[in-house]
Amino acid sequence: MKLLSIPAALLIALFALTGCSSSDAGGGRSESAIAPADIDEGAEGGSAQFDIAEQRELVYTATLETVDEDPIAVAEQVWTTAAAFGGVVTADERSGGDEWASAVLTVRIPSERFAEAMDELAGLADEETGRTVVTEDVTGQATDLESAIATKSAGLERLRALLDEAASLGEIIDLETELVEREAELASLEAQLASLQDRIALSTITYTVATPEREATASAGYTGPGTFAEGLGVGWSGAVGVLRAASVVLGVLLPFAPLAAVALAGVFVPLWYVRRRRAGTVAER
Repeated sequence: MKLLSIPAALLIALFALTGCSSSDAGGGRSESAIAPADIDEGAEGGSAQFDIAEQRELVYTATLETVDEDPIAVAEQVWTTAAAFGGVVTADERSGGDEWASAVLTVRIPSERFAEAMDELAGLADEETGRTVVTEDVTGQATDLESAIATKSAGLERLRALLDEAASLGEIIDLETELVEREAELASLEAQLASLQDRIALSTITYTVATPEREATASAGYTGPGTFAEGLGVGWSGAVGVLRAASVVLGVLLPFAPLAAVALAGVFVPLWYVRRRRAGTVAER
C-alpha cells in the first residue's frame, strides 16, 4: 500500500501543475484580449482631438494672378466657374482694348471647396503668374461674439421683466432708455457675428487676368532699309517730306512778298537814280 501511495501522490502533483499552467496561459490570453480595447479607446481619443481641430473657424483670403491672350473671355469663364462651385462674383472690373486688356474679379467661394476652386480658376488662363493665400483663425472672435450676444439677450429679458413690473413713470422711462441702448448693442453684435460667419462660410478670391507683355526686341548695328525697295520707299518719303516743308515755308513767306518788294524798291531806286545822275555829269564834262 505504501508503494502504491507514492505514485498516486506523484500523479496528483502532476495534474495540479498542469492545471496551473493552463490557468496562467488563459490569463495571458485575457490580457492580450484587453489590449485591442485599450488601443481602440486611445484611437477614439485621437479622433476626438482631430474633430476638435476641425472645428476651428477659419477665414480664407486669396489673390490669383494670371495671363492670357484673351482676358475678357477668361473673365466670362470665371463667372461660370464661380456658379459651378456654388459661389458668386461680387465685382468685375475690365479695361483695355485690342492690343492689351485686363480684368479684375472678386469671387466668393464656399470655404469647403476653396482649394479646389483655386486650382480650377488658375487653369482658366494660359499661365498662372502669382498666388497668395492668407488664413485667419477667428475661432476666439466668434466665440466671444456668441458669448456677448447670449449675455446681452439675457440682460434684455431681465430688463423687459422689470419694465413689466415698473410702477412709476420715472422708472419706466429709465428702463425704456436702458432697453433701447441694450437692443442697439445687441443688434451691433449680431451684425458683427453675421459678417464674420459670412466670411467663414465664403472665402474671397481676387482674380486678375491680363494680356501678356510683349518683349521689345532691339537689334544691334545697322537699322536702315534692308532692300532696294525699302530704300526707295525711305528716299521717296524723305523727298516728299522736304517738298512739304518747302511748300509750308513758301506759303508762310508769300504774303510778305509785296512788302519785301516795296522795301527793296525804296532802297535800290534812289541808289540807281544817284548813279545815273553821276554818270550824266561825267558825260557832259
